[in-house]
Amino acid sequence: MDLTIIGHARDIRVDTPVIYAQMKIEDYLELIREDFNTFDIQRKREKHKGYGRMKNDIANGALLPPITLAVDPASVSNIVPALEPFDADRITDFLKSGVKINILDGLQRTFILRELKAEGRLAGIEQTLLLEFWLETKFNNLIYRIIILNAGQKPMSLRHQIEVIFNTYKDVLQDRVQDLVIFTERDGGRRTSPGKFAFDRIVDAYQCFLNKSQEIKKDNVVAQQMKEEEVLSANEEEWDDRFKDFIEYLKRFVQIDKAAQLAYSRQPSPGAADILEWLGSDNVLQSFFAAVAEFKHSSPEREGRINAALDKLHDQLGAVTEPDPLGFEVYSNVAKGFNVRKVNVGNATRRLLFDSFREYFRESGEKPLKEFWLTEAQ
Repeated sequence: MDLTIIGHARDIRVDTPVIYAQMKIEDYLELIREDFNTFDIQRKREKHKGYGRMKNDIANGALLPPITLAVDPASVSNIVPALEPFDADRITDFLKSGVKINILDGLQRTFILRELKAEGRLAGIEQTLLLEFWLETKFNNLIYRIIILNAGQKPMSLRHQIEVIFNTYKDVLQDRVQDLVIFTERDGGRRTSPGKFAFDRIVDAYQCFLNKSQEIKKDNVVAQQMKEEEVLSANEEEWDDRFKDFIEYLKRFVQIDKAAQLAYSRQPSPGAADILEWLGSDNVLQSFFAAVAEFKHSSPEREGRINAALDKLHDQLGAVTEPDPLGFEVYSNVAKGFNVRKVNVGNATRRLLFDSFREYFRESGEKPLKEFWLTEAQ
Protein backbone atom coordinates (compact mmCIF):
# COMPACT_ATOMS: atom_id res chain seq x y z
CA MET A 1 0.00 0.00 0.00
CA ASP A 2 1.58 3.24 -1.18
CA LEU A 3 0.71 6.61 0.33
CA THR A 4 2.52 9.79 -0.64
CA ILE A 5 2.48 12.85 1.63
CA ILE A 6 2.33 15.90 -0.62
CA GLY A 7 1.89 18.63 1.98
CA HIS A 8 0.52 19.76 5.28
CA ALA A 9 -1.28 22.77 6.68
CA ARG A 10 -3.06 23.98 9.79
CA ASP A 11 -6.56 25.35 10.13
CA ILE A 12 -5.57 28.49 12.02
CA ARG A 13 -9.07 29.22 13.29
CA VAL A 14 -9.32 25.97 15.25
CA ASP A 15 -5.59 25.13 15.37
CA THR A 16 -5.97 21.73 13.73
CA PRO A 17 -3.26 19.98 11.67
CA VAL A 18 -4.21 18.74 8.21
CA ILE A 19 -2.21 16.27 6.12
CA TYR A 20 -2.55 16.12 2.33
CA ALA A 21 -1.72 12.87 0.57
CA GLN A 22 -2.14 10.98 -2.69
CA MET A 23 -2.96 7.30 -3.16
CA LYS A 24 -3.98 5.02 -5.95
CA ILE A 25 -7.62 4.00 -5.76
CA GLU A 26 -6.98 0.38 -4.77
CA ASP A 27 -4.56 1.47 -2.04
CA TYR A 28 -7.17 3.90 -0.71
CA LEU A 29 -9.76 1.12 -0.48
CA GLU A 30 -7.25 -0.96 1.44
CA LEU A 31 -6.53 1.97 3.78
CA ILE A 32 -10.15 2.47 4.83
CA ARG A 33 -10.79 -1.29 4.91
CA GLU A 34 -13.86 -3.27 3.92
CA ASP A 35 -15.82 -2.16 6.97
CA PHE A 36 -15.70 1.55 6.09
CA ASN A 37 -19.49 1.56 5.72
CA THR A 38 -20.26 -0.22 8.98
CA PHE A 39 -20.48 3.08 10.82
CA ASP A 40 -24.22 3.08 11.57
CA ILE A 41 -24.37 6.82 11.27
CA GLN A 42 -23.08 7.17 7.73
CA ARG A 43 -25.33 7.96 4.83
CA LYS A 44 -26.42 4.83 3.04
CA ARG A 45 -25.65 4.26 -0.61
CA GLU A 46 -27.64 6.86 -2.52
CA LYS A 47 -28.89 6.32 -6.03
CA HIS A 48 -29.52 8.93 -8.69
CA LYS A 49 -28.41 9.56 -12.26
CA GLY A 50 -25.50 11.77 -11.27
CA TYR A 51 -23.79 8.93 -9.41
CA GLY A 52 -24.21 6.61 -12.40
CA ARG A 53 -22.48 9.13 -14.61
CA MET A 54 -19.74 9.61 -12.01
CA LYS A 55 -19.14 5.86 -11.92
CA ASN A 56 -18.57 5.71 -15.67
CA ASP A 57 -16.35 8.80 -15.56
CA ILE A 58 -14.16 7.24 -12.86
CA ALA A 59 -13.84 4.06 -14.88
CA ASN A 60 -12.60 6.24 -17.74
CA GLY A 61 -9.97 7.91 -15.56
CA ALA A 62 -11.74 11.06 -14.35
CA LEU A 63 -10.07 12.92 -11.49
CA LEU A 64 -12.20 12.99 -8.34
CA PRO A 65 -12.53 15.86 -5.85
CA PRO A 66 -10.53 15.45 -2.63
CA ILE A 67 -11.85 13.03 -0.01
CA THR A 68 -11.81 14.29 3.57
CA LEU A 69 -11.00 11.86 6.38
CA ALA A 70 -10.75 12.10 10.15
CA VAL A 71 -8.22 10.06 12.08
CA ASP A 72 -9.58 8.44 15.23
CA PRO A 73 -9.37 11.24 17.84
CA ALA A 74 -8.04 8.82 20.46
CA SER A 75 -5.05 8.05 18.23
CA VAL A 76 -4.12 11.57 17.15
CA SER A 77 -1.85 12.19 20.13
CA ASN A 78 0.40 9.38 18.90
CA ILE A 79 1.41 11.32 15.81
CA VAL A 80 1.51 14.92 17.12
CA PRO A 81 5.29 14.74 17.87
CA ALA A 82 5.94 14.06 14.18
CA LEU A 83 4.30 17.30 13.09
CA GLU A 84 6.93 19.75 14.36
CA PRO A 85 9.40 19.26 12.87
CA PHE A 86 7.42 17.58 10.12
CA ASP A 87 8.40 13.92 9.69
CA ALA A 88 6.68 12.67 6.50
CA ASP A 89 7.97 9.10 6.81
CA ARG A 90 6.71 8.70 10.36
CA ILE A 91 3.31 10.19 9.48
CA THR A 92 3.05 7.89 6.46
CA ASP A 93 3.73 4.85 8.63
CA PHE A 94 1.16 6.04 11.15
CA LEU A 95 -1.60 6.49 8.55
CA LYS A 96 -0.84 3.05 7.09
CA SER A 97 -0.68 1.33 10.49
CA GLY A 98 -4.35 0.37 10.61
CA VAL A 99 -5.46 3.33 12.72
CA LYS A 100 -9.22 3.89 12.55
CA ILE A 101 -10.19 6.44 9.92
CA ASN A 102 -13.66 7.92 9.39
CA ILE A 103 -14.89 9.37 6.11
CA LEU A 104 -16.18 12.90 6.67
CA ASP A 105 -16.71 13.81 3.04
CA GLY A 106 -16.57 11.33 0.16
CA LEU A 107 -18.65 8.37 1.31
CA GLN A 108 -20.68 8.12 -1.92
CA ARG A 109 -17.50 8.29 -4.01
CA THR A 110 -16.06 5.50 -1.88
CA PHE A 111 -19.13 3.34 -2.43
CA ILE A 112 -18.69 3.84 -6.17
CA LEU A 113 -14.98 3.00 -6.04
CA ARG A 114 -15.71 -0.20 -4.15
CA GLU A 115 -18.37 -1.19 -6.68
CA LEU A 116 -15.93 -0.61 -9.53
CA LYS A 117 -13.38 -2.83 -7.82
CA ALA A 118 -15.96 -5.59 -7.30
CA GLU A 119 -16.86 -5.36 -10.98
CA GLY A 120 -13.20 -5.58 -12.01
CA ARG A 121 -13.30 -2.16 -13.66
CA LEU A 122 -10.37 -0.59 -11.79
CA ALA A 123 -7.76 -2.58 -13.69
CA GLY A 124 -5.54 -0.28 -15.67
CA ILE A 125 -6.78 2.93 -14.05
CA GLU A 126 -3.70 4.86 -12.96
CA GLN A 127 -5.62 7.80 -11.57
CA THR A 128 -4.81 8.85 -7.98
CA LEU A 129 -6.96 10.26 -5.23
CA LEU A 130 -6.24 13.42 -3.27
CA LEU A 131 -6.87 12.84 0.43
CA GLU A 132 -7.15 15.27 3.30
CA PHE A 133 -6.57 13.84 6.80
CA TRP A 134 -7.88 15.88 9.71
CA LEU A 135 -5.97 15.28 12.94
CA GLU A 136 -8.58 16.50 15.40
CA THR A 137 -9.19 15.61 19.03
CA LYS A 138 -11.83 18.17 20.00
CA PHE A 139 -15.53 17.64 19.53
CA ASN A 140 -16.39 21.27 18.74
CA ASN A 141 -13.70 21.57 16.05
CA LEU A 142 -14.85 18.41 14.33
CA ILE A 143 -18.40 19.71 14.16
CA TYR A 144 -17.07 22.95 12.72
CA ARG A 145 -15.26 20.99 10.03
CA ILE A 146 -18.33 18.96 9.10
CA ILE A 147 -20.43 22.11 8.79
CA ILE A 148 -17.78 23.74 6.61
CA LEU A 149 -17.63 20.66 4.38
CA ASN A 150 -21.34 20.93 3.72
CA ALA A 151 -21.48 24.66 3.14
CA GLY A 152 -22.50 25.51 -0.40
CA GLN A 153 -23.74 22.02 -1.26
CA LYS A 154 -26.70 19.84 -0.39
CA PRO A 155 -26.54 20.17 3.40
CA MET A 156 -26.04 17.24 5.71
CA SER A 157 -29.03 17.10 8.01
CA LEU A 158 -28.66 18.03 11.66
CA ARG A 159 -29.44 14.43 12.49
CA HIS A 160 -26.64 13.12 10.29
CA GLN A 161 -24.11 15.61 11.60
CA ILE A 162 -24.89 14.50 15.15
CA GLU A 163 -24.56 10.85 14.13
CA VAL A 164 -21.16 11.44 12.54
CA ILE A 165 -19.90 13.15 15.67
CA PHE A 166 -21.26 10.53 18.04
CA ASN A 167 -19.77 7.73 15.98
CA THR A 168 -16.38 9.40 16.03
CA TYR A 169 -16.60 10.11 19.75
CA LYS A 170 -18.40 6.95 20.84
CA ASP A 171 -15.40 5.61 22.76
CA VAL A 172 -14.68 9.01 24.30
CA LEU A 173 -18.27 9.27 25.47
CA GLN A 174 -18.12 5.84 27.10
CA ASP A 175 -14.86 6.79 28.81
CA ARG A 176 -16.35 9.99 30.23
CA VAL A 177 -19.63 8.47 31.44
CA GLN A 178 -19.04 5.71 33.96
CA ASP A 179 -20.96 2.47 33.26
CA LEU A 180 -22.23 3.74 29.90
CA VAL A 181 -22.31 1.15 27.11
CA ILE A 182 -23.47 2.15 23.63
CA PHE A 183 -24.46 -0.60 21.22
CA THR A 184 -25.67 -0.61 17.63
CA GLU A 185 -27.98 -2.83 15.62
CA ARG A 186 -24.97 -4.17 13.76
CA ASP A 187 -23.46 -5.19 17.09
CA GLY A 188 -26.46 -7.43 17.58
CA GLY A 189 -26.78 -5.87 21.00
CA ARG A 190 -29.81 -5.11 23.11
CA ARG A 191 -30.47 -3.38 26.40
CA THR A 192 -29.89 -6.07 29.01
CA SER A 193 -28.60 -3.94 31.89
CA PRO A 194 -28.78 -0.35 33.19
CA GLY A 195 -26.37 2.05 31.54
CA LYS A 196 -26.62 0.21 28.23
CA PHE A 197 -28.30 2.18 25.45
CA ALA A 198 -28.84 1.87 21.71
CA PHE A 199 -26.70 4.25 19.66
CA ASP A 200 -29.64 5.73 17.76
CA ARG A 201 -31.50 6.47 21.00
CA ILE A 202 -28.56 8.40 22.42
CA VAL A 203 -28.39 10.35 19.16
CA ASP A 204 -32.13 11.08 19.38
CA ALA A 205 -31.73 12.21 22.99
CA TYR A 206 -28.96 14.64 22.05
CA GLN A 207 -30.94 16.03 19.13
CA CYS A 208 -33.89 16.64 21.47
CA PHE A 209 -31.47 18.25 23.93
CA LEU A 210 -30.24 20.62 21.21
CA ASN A 211 -33.76 21.39 19.97
CA LYS A 212 -35.26 21.67 23.49
CA SER A 213 -38.14 19.59 22.15
CA GLN A 214 -39.21 16.02 22.74
CA GLU A 215 -40.09 15.59 19.07
CA ILE A 216 -37.34 14.78 16.56
CA LYS A 217 -39.39 16.29 13.75
CA LYS A 218 -42.10 18.89 14.05
CA ASP A 219 -45.31 18.63 12.03
CA ASN A 220 -44.68 22.19 10.85
CA VAL A 221 -41.89 21.90 8.27
CA VAL A 222 -41.03 25.62 8.42
CA ALA A 223 -40.77 25.53 12.21
CA GLN A 224 -38.55 22.45 11.97
CA GLN A 225 -36.22 24.16 9.51
CA MET A 226 -36.02 27.33 11.60
CA LYS A 227 -35.21 25.33 14.73
CA GLU A 228 -32.41 23.41 13.00
CA GLU A 229 -30.99 26.59 11.50
CA GLU A 230 -30.93 28.11 14.98
CA VAL A 231 -28.98 25.12 16.30
CA LEU A 232 -26.55 25.03 13.38
CA SER A 233 -25.83 28.75 13.61
CA ALA A 234 -23.99 28.23 16.90
CA ASN A 235 -20.22 28.63 16.91
CA GLU A 236 -17.83 25.86 17.93
CA GLU A 237 -17.58 27.07 21.55
CA GLU A 238 -21.35 26.89 21.91
CA TRP A 239 -21.40 23.40 20.41
CA ASP A 240 -18.71 22.34 22.84
CA ASP A 241 -20.62 23.77 25.83
CA ARG A 242 -23.80 21.99 24.79
CA PHE A 243 -22.01 18.69 24.38
CA LYS A 244 -20.39 19.02 27.80
CA ASP A 245 -23.78 19.81 29.35
CA PHE A 246 -25.31 16.79 27.67
CA ILE A 247 -22.55 14.54 29.00
CA GLU A 248 -23.12 15.78 32.55
CA TYR A 249 -26.84 15.00 32.41
CA LEU A 250 -26.17 11.70 30.69
CA LYS A 251 -23.97 10.82 33.67
CA ARG A 252 -26.86 11.64 36.00
CA PHE A 253 -29.33 9.66 33.91
CA VAL A 254 -27.08 6.58 33.96
CA GLN A 255 -26.79 6.88 37.75
CA ILE A 256 -30.58 7.03 38.09
CA ASP A 257 -30.93 4.15 35.63
CA LYS A 258 -28.67 1.98 37.81
CA ALA A 259 -30.35 3.02 41.04
CA ALA A 260 -33.81 2.34 39.60
CA GLN A 261 -32.84 -1.14 38.45
CA LEU A 262 -31.59 -1.99 41.92
CA ALA A 263 -34.60 -0.45 43.67
CA TYR A 264 -37.21 -2.15 41.51
CA SER A 265 -35.45 -5.51 41.58
CA ARG A 266 -36.53 -5.61 45.26
CA GLN A 267 -40.17 -4.94 44.40
CA PRO A 268 -42.69 -7.52 43.23
CA SER A 269 -44.49 -5.00 41.01
CA PRO A 270 -43.63 -3.16 38.87
CA GLY A 271 -40.64 -5.33 38.07
CA ALA A 272 -37.08 -4.44 37.21
CA ALA A 273 -37.61 -5.65 33.64
CA ASP A 274 -40.41 -3.10 33.12
CA ILE A 275 -38.27 -0.27 34.48
CA LEU A 276 -35.25 -1.36 32.41
CA GLU A 277 -37.27 -1.22 29.20
CA TRP A 278 -38.99 2.03 30.12
CA LEU A 279 -35.88 4.02 31.06
CA GLY A 280 -34.15 2.87 27.88
CA SER A 281 -37.04 3.79 25.62
CA ASP A 282 -37.08 6.53 22.98
CA ASN A 283 -39.97 8.26 24.73
CA VAL A 284 -38.25 8.63 28.09
CA LEU A 285 -34.80 9.54 26.73
CA GLN A 286 -36.10 12.14 24.28
CA SER A 287 -38.48 13.71 26.77
CA PHE A 288 -36.03 13.75 29.69
CA PHE A 289 -33.19 15.46 27.83
CA ALA A 290 -35.52 17.87 26.05
CA ALA A 291 -37.04 18.87 29.40
CA VAL A 292 -33.59 19.40 30.91
CA ALA A 293 -32.50 21.67 28.05
CA GLU A 294 -35.77 23.58 27.81
CA PHE A 295 -35.99 24.28 31.55
CA LYS A 296 -32.33 25.11 32.24
CA HIS A 297 -31.46 27.33 29.29
CA SER A 298 -32.83 30.59 30.68
CA SER A 299 -30.97 30.87 34.01
CA PRO A 300 -28.29 29.27 36.21
CA GLU A 301 -30.83 29.17 39.07
CA ARG A 302 -32.94 26.73 37.08
CA GLU A 303 -29.94 24.48 36.56
CA GLY A 304 -29.67 24.27 40.34
CA ARG A 305 -33.29 23.14 40.56
CA ILE A 306 -32.70 20.38 38.03
CA ASN A 307 -29.68 19.12 39.90
CA ALA A 308 -31.55 19.23 43.21
CA ALA A 309 -34.45 17.24 41.70
CA LEU A 310 -32.17 14.59 40.24
CA ASP A 311 -30.20 14.31 43.48
CA LYS A 312 -33.42 13.81 45.41
CA LEU A 313 -34.71 11.20 42.94
CA HIS A 314 -31.43 9.29 43.13
CA ASP A 315 -31.56 9.35 46.93
CA GLN A 316 -35.17 8.14 46.95
CA LEU A 317 -34.29 5.24 44.69
CA GLY A 318 -31.42 4.30 46.96
CA ALA A 319 -33.44 4.52 50.17
CA VAL A 320 -36.27 2.27 48.92
CA THR A 321 -38.68 3.76 51.46
CA GLU A 322 -41.18 4.31 48.66
CA PRO A 323 -42.33 1.11 46.90
CA ASP A 324 -42.61 2.89 43.53
CA PRO A 325 -40.38 6.02 43.64
CA LEU A 326 -40.77 6.72 39.91
CA GLY A 327 -44.54 6.46 40.09
CA PHE A 328 -44.33 3.94 37.28
CA GLU A 329 -47.67 2.27 37.97
CA VAL A 330 -49.45 5.61 37.94
CA TYR A 331 -47.65 6.61 34.76
CA SER A 332 -48.54 3.31 33.05
CA ASN A 333 -52.23 3.68 33.89
CA VAL A 334 -52.33 7.30 32.74
CA ALA A 335 -50.53 6.47 29.47
CA LYS A 336 -53.06 3.74 28.72
CA GLY A 337 -55.82 6.32 28.93
CA PHE A 338 -54.97 8.13 25.70
CA ASN A 339 -57.74 7.84 23.13
CA VAL A 340 -56.12 6.35 20.04
CA ARG A 341 -58.91 7.75 17.86
CA LYS A 342 -58.33 11.33 18.94
CA VAL A 343 -54.60 11.68 19.57
CA ASN A 344 -51.29 10.43 18.30
CA VAL A 345 -50.37 8.19 21.23
CA GLY A 346 -46.62 8.56 20.69
CA ASN A 347 -46.78 12.36 20.65
CA ALA A 348 -49.14 12.43 23.63
CA THR A 349 -46.89 10.10 25.63
CA ARG A 350 -43.79 12.18 24.97
CA ARG A 351 -45.69 15.37 25.84
CA LEU A 352 -46.80 13.81 29.15
CA LEU A 353 -43.22 12.80 29.96
CA PHE A 354 -41.74 16.15 28.87
CA ASP A 355 -44.24 18.25 30.83
CA SER A 356 -43.94 16.04 33.92
CA PHE A 357 -40.14 16.08 33.97
CA ARG A 358 -40.10 19.85 33.44
CA GLU A 359 -42.51 20.49 36.31
CA TYR A 360 -40.62 18.05 38.51
CA PHE A 361 -37.49 20.13 37.88
CA ARG A 362 -39.41 23.34 38.57
CA GLU A 363 -40.37 21.99 41.98
CA SER A 364 -36.75 20.86 42.65
CA GLY A 365 -38.06 17.35 43.20
CA GLU A 366 -40.07 18.33 46.29
CA LYS A 367 -43.18 16.64 44.89
CA PRO A 368 -43.07 12.98 43.79
CA LEU A 369 -43.14 12.19 40.10
CA LYS A 370 -46.43 10.32 40.35
CA GLU A 371 -48.22 13.59 41.09
CA PHE A 372 -47.03 15.06 37.82
CA TRP A 373 -48.06 11.99 35.77
CA LEU A 374 -51.62 12.78 36.92
CA THR A 375 -51.62 16.57 36.71
CA GLU A 376 -49.87 16.84 33.33
CA ALA A 377 -51.96 14.20 31.54
CA GLN A 378 -53.93 15.76 28.68
